[in-house]
Amino acid sequence: MTNKLSQCLSGFLCIAIGILLSQTVMFAQQSRTVSGTITDTAKEPLAGAAVTTVVNGRTKGTIADSEGRYSIEVPGKEVLLEFSFLGMKTQKVSVPAGTKVINVVLESDNSIEEAVISTGYGVVQKRLDMTGSAYQVTSEEIKSLPKANVANMLDGLVPGLTVSTSQTGSRDTYSLRIRGDASLSANCEPLWIVDDVPIFTGNLTSNSITGMSYNVSPISYLNPEDIESITVLKDASAVSIYGADGANGVILIKTKKGSDNGKVEVQASIKQGISQIDRTTLLRLCNTEQWWTLATEAWTNAGYDMANFPYQDNEFNSYSTTDTDWYDVYYGTGYDTDISISVRSGKDKSSNYLSFSFLNNKSTVKGNTTRRFSIRDRITYQIGKKLKADLNMSISYNVNDIFSVGKSYTTVIPIFSPYDEDGVTPRLYNYYSRETDSYNPVQRKFIYNQVPEREFSDNTQYGLGINGSANLEYEICKGLKATAMFGMDNSIAAELLYSPSNTLDGITSYELNGYSRRGAATTMKWNNIDRLNFNRQFGKFRINAMLGVELTSNVSRNVYSYGYGFPNDNIKEIAYAISSTVKGSSSASNNRTLSYLGSASVAFDNKYILSASYRRQGNSAFSTYQQWGDFASVGLSWNVDREAFWKVPFMDRFKIKVSYGNSGNSRVNTSAAYGTYTVSSSDYYGGLMGASQASAPNPGLSWEKTDIFNLGLDLGFFDNRLGLSFEGYDKYTHDMLYSGRVSSIIDNSTVTRNVGSMENIGFEATLSANIIRRDNFDWTVQMNGFFNRNKILELYQDMHTGFFDYVWVKGASKNAWWLSRWAGVDPTTGMPMWYTANGDLTYSFSYDNRVLLPEYDKQPDFEGGLVNNMKWGPVSLRVQINYGFGGWEYLNNSGDGYDILDNNTIVEELDHWREPGDVSSNPKFVYKNSSSSTLGSTRFLHSKTHIQLKNVALYYNLPKSVSKFLGVGNVELSLIGDNLYFWSPEQKKGKNSYKTMAYTRGITRGVSGQIIINF
Repeated sequence: MTNKLSQCLSGFLCIAIGILLSQTVMFAQQSRTVSGTITDTAKEPLAGAAVTTVVNGRTKGTIADSEGRYSIEVPGKEVLLEFSFLGMKTQKVSVPAGTKVINVVLESDNSIEEAVISTGYGVVQKRLDMTGSAYQVTSEEIKSLPKANVANMLDGLVPGLTVSTSQTGSRDTYSLRIRGDASLSANCEPLWIVDDVPIFTGNLTSNSITGMSYNVSPISYLNPEDIESITVLKDASAVSIYGADGANGVILIKTKKGSDNGKVEVQASIKQGISQIDRTTLLRLCNTEQWWTLATEAWTNAGYDMANFPYQDNEFNSYSTTDTDWYDVYYGTGYDTDISISVRSGKDKSSNYLSFSFLNNKSTVKGNTTRRFSIRDRITYQIGKKLKADLNMSISYNVNDIFSVGKSYTTVIPIFSPYDEDGVTPRLYNYYSRETDSYNPVQRKFIYNQVPEREFSDNTQYGLGINGSANLEYEICKGLKATAMFGMDNSIAAELLYSPSNTLDGITSYELNGYSRRGAATTMKWNNIDRLNFNRQFGKFRINAMLGVELTSNVSRNVYSYGYGFPNDNIKEIAYAISSTVKGSSSASNNRTLSYLGSASVAFDNKYILSASYRRQGNSAFSTYQQWGDFASVGLSWNVDREAFWKVPFMDRFKIKVSYGNSGNSRVNTSAAYGTYTVSSSDYYGGLMGASQASAPNPGLSWEKTDIFNLGLDLGFFDNRLGLSFEGYDKYTHDMLYSGRVSSIIDNSTVTRNVGSMENIGFEATLSANIIRRDNFDWTVQMNGFFNRNKILELYQDMHTGFFDYVWVKGASKNAWWLSRWAGVDPTTGMPMWYTANGDLTYSFSYDNRVLLPEYDKQPDFEGGLVNNMKWGPVSLRVQINYGFGGWEYLNNSGDGYDILDNNTIVEELDHWREPGDVSSNPKFVYKNSSSSTLGSTRFLHSKTHIQLKNVALYYNLPKSVSKFLGVGNVELSLIGDNLYFWSPEQKKGKNSYKTMAYTRGITRGVSGQIIINF
């Protein structure tokens, strides 16, 4: 029995072994090993990339090694492999039977949080590894926006970035603030860097060029068509590496490169637009009938006889029948033409990007035009296996014909005509009286009529911007690269101004014919960066490090001269002016820095990230005592969703990040630490020309220092279709640069010194949502909002500095409103009333009654932007809305009759006190009244709450069959509207509000059409 059992078992075992061996042989014959490499578009290996397939209903997979190599055993028949990597688009590849090698290139998935981002100095990180605060805007997001100035394109797109428009000069200028003002006296503008080269953006106080009569921002030299992306760096982890230049934030611009797919890609575009001033945003002023009612009432209320009224019809002026709309005189229809063409090409060893563009802008302000010619050429060449060269050069030539229109020109009284009786010749004189007790008219210069200046004068500014860099990159070993870079940014501006004899500016008090001014300004910035970059994956560790040295130089020069009295108006050069009238001046500044810098980031298992940076910087603008400074940061982040315990099915991303560090602000006059002397003929000593001290030295002067703390939270829901980001920050600035008197008794001159401290605390939120995602329809929303609160913590001996309407004082925000409190109009007498500093009612205005008004903060409670993108097949729609809630602005446009005979006034003044018992917000209307009702008080504070329809763009892509028939690759047609509507809550039809008072020249509304053709 036992033997039989043994024989059965032995037979069964032999059969089982035979079957197993046969199956093994069969599988060996039918299976195969598929291998290859997985890289990104930059040909960098993607260590840790996953490769999966399904065999007999079970998922089988492997992971790529540090070289990006993978190997997986699959059946011999055709199979489907899936390649995936965090931050990259998943790719499915069908592998035919018999194929054993598959190399895959994964593309970046910019739609999710883990896209890569550059923070400068060759450091490129995945968002997964970021510990700091950086926000990136792509070229796709700005392609529909007006291209005259890159700074304005960022308005409403970046959380924490405020773009303010100023219309006080000849052109709209834009002031950018990243997380508030970090300084009292020094420049608060961010640092701009294009492809690792710092660019010149203006002087120490604004985005304009020193030495020029008219403001034209050098940022307008940049061609937006060349921009690949704009990254805004905000916290210490991102900006500390920029040392004494990073406290105000950093804006990194990355320009386009050539391709490496072996194809020549040509893109041509033309954009044609038309624009007009949105009349609903212009100040509501009185017409002739309304003005005449107010003027005669103010005249008689002052006790003057109407027989002596200054403006009476005469042979030169018909005042009673003239009704001039000065807006029509100075504003008209604007036109825009933007033409560009770019060529991208490349093969295995070289790539090239070449672009040409032309912008022609005729402003809605008559007499203002801008022409910009731009060219960029970027060549990248692989020299052997390890050495790569990159040459990048751009040239921008700008011609600006300038005519400056200020508020005083549009508020000229409407009874004046800009032209003589023939309706053609610009008027230079008006005939009227200036006496109050008699009528004695004479011809008087019409100084506020700028039509002659616009029609006959030369006001041209030429600008040349040259920006370039040369890079050599050598791969020492895997993951370690050495780079030597030299960059330069050269800005040259020249202005040619001439006022002929038929303009008031061309007729001097000595009745000399013609005035000419010639000016030039140059700025040469260069930098040299030598650095090592290391980027490797070791198992679960990913290391990204940089070590470098940077040298910079900044040399600025400007010169101008002017003169009067020319033989005729065709001879305009200064050499032909009367020699005794010729004057001139010149100045120069020179600043150099040397920096040692390094940064490192270590990520473990895609969960925990530690980063640090350090920069030691020396600056020639400061003396020996304070010439060197140290700036450092540290950051931590934790990807909680990567933990094994994370079991929230609807939440795909949960990241916490924190950073702390310091940066600085060194934007100070280069002579502030050393003092200056003036050499002039008035300083004679012993018969020789001498010198006198113009400003006292401060050898202990140093840069401002800003400590920055940042805490962030990133969340993703529903397969990352909904993303939320929250960040809170605290920016503490100390050793603030401040220019003030040491002693008014000893000397009136000021000394720049480090005094006081200030803090900015704020919060930012960003929402991104893919609301609908279908084959034929896609709708995404991006929204950002933020608030910032600024507070001065310390000043020199706690002394305040007042500026009539605002003040710098301990415990208040910078530029806090410092006003008397308006109590209204006495209904019995029609006299204005205020409250004293103690809260008592008074009829006398006094600056001593000014108080701080924390309830009227300048800063909005919340502001930001909302962008909707919708796509239906070949049709796309983009809608951008900007908003601001809260905040107060001081806007004084009332005269209460004081200067009614010289300037027009707002329509609200028609409603004023006339007799006892009247309840009105405006006092009795009296010419040359002395009630002080128009001086600084809360009467002129207006809420800044607003919502603006900033941009609407409709796109249509022609069917491929049509494009093929036309012999092109793709054709995109678009219709674009800019600044279509502006709303403020207090606006009323025919009345003034923040909407009509915030912008001196109103808001320009434009519509344009664009066609983009790809070949």
